[in-house]
Amino acid sequence: MLVLPKKRILKLLSYFISIFIIIIANICLYLRAISLLNLNTDKINLLSAKFVFPRGKYKTNNVFTNQNMCYVSDYNNNMLKQDSSVQNITTTNKYKSQEINSDNNLSTQDEQPHSPGENTYKIIENQFGAGGTKYENFYVKNSTNFNLNIASELAQKPDINIKFTKDPQVLIMHTHTSEAYMPRDQGFFYESFYPRSTDNSKNVTRVGDAITQKLIKNGINTIHDITYHDVPTYNGSYSRSAKTIKNNLEKFPSIQVVLDIHRDSLGDKSTGKVKPTFKINGKKAAQIMVIAGCGLDKSSGFPDWEKNLRFALRIQQKAETMFPGITRPMHFGNFKYNMNLSHGSVLIEVGSDANTLDEALYTGEMLGDVLSELLNSLKN
Repeated sequence: MLVLPKKRILKLLSYFISIFIIIIANICLYLRAISLLNLNTDKINLLSAKFVFPRGKYKTNNVFTNQNMCYVSDYNNNMLKQDSSVQNITTTNKYKSQEINSDNNLSTQDEQPHSPGENTYKIIENQFGAGGTKYENFYVKNSTNFNLNIASELAQKPDINIKFTKDPQVLIMHTHTSEAYMPRDQGFFYESFYPRSTDNSKNVTRVGDAITQKLIKNGINTIHDITYHDVPTYNGSYSRSAKTIKNNLEKFPSIQVVLDIHRDSLGDKSTGKVKPTFKINGKKAAQIMVIAGCGLDKSSGFPDWEKNLRFALRIQQKAETMFPGITRPMHFGNFKYNMNLSHGSVLIEVGSDANTLDEALYTGEMLGDVLSELLNSLKN
């Protein structure tokens, strides 16, 4: 009979106990993850969501779907979030809590999940107006040392020539695809509020849909690519979205306009979240912020930034002319955010995470009309 030394027995026992503890710990972590998933999938940290979130589902109503892209046929780095304009907010005009029902039934107003007795924090409604340099009926905030002559830039036609063909002319996509909105207009948010979701009925892809539908209705063929670039990790979103843009431009060289649609995030629990709104036809809507970058340094890889700027300025001017109050001051800064990939690339923030989905969708429809009128004026 083999008799093991006492030290050998203790060593083996210690080894098996360690293995047992590791197994139990992993089982506990797994059960905890399942519990969190059942409680609220959207609240799971995106950094650890690799095996939880799918890529997303794509609408097939009157569209040809191709992987992560919707081609609508002819018949139908986080620095951007640090908006300095928020620092001097003096308006705290708060609206009474009310139910907003979209005329087109575009969204559903679900109750925001929360725990009984959970802390709440204020939402500050503000209509952004004056800020930066005024030109006619709109404002531009220039955070560069470039002497921007708005009149001179507007006098030059953007390098965009929309064609009367069946080929797509516009690409709409989202670098931060999971950015979502408030479910209802209630004047406050819960401590557990998590403004990101891979549910395409709740996030910024809905706004992209609204813009796309308007463009198609007005004769401008459009691709809406709803690939997720900020899942499972937020870092590197712009590198991943650059690949999406390049793939679309390679597959559809007819594309002349690339719109990266986001929603902003302003304020926090200590100051209150800021909700940029305006009213039109008696109905509340989210304000937009048009973003245009530049490459003053020749090594920036953004040599033709003036061409993008001219297009962005026309969007700002047209939007404010058609729907007074819809724009926040345009942001012109020393960044590129993939705008170097085409001469018609612009980033647009539609509201903030304190706006409701209905407010953002209403704005998306108006923005679609703005872009339609502007692009139709640039047709050959």
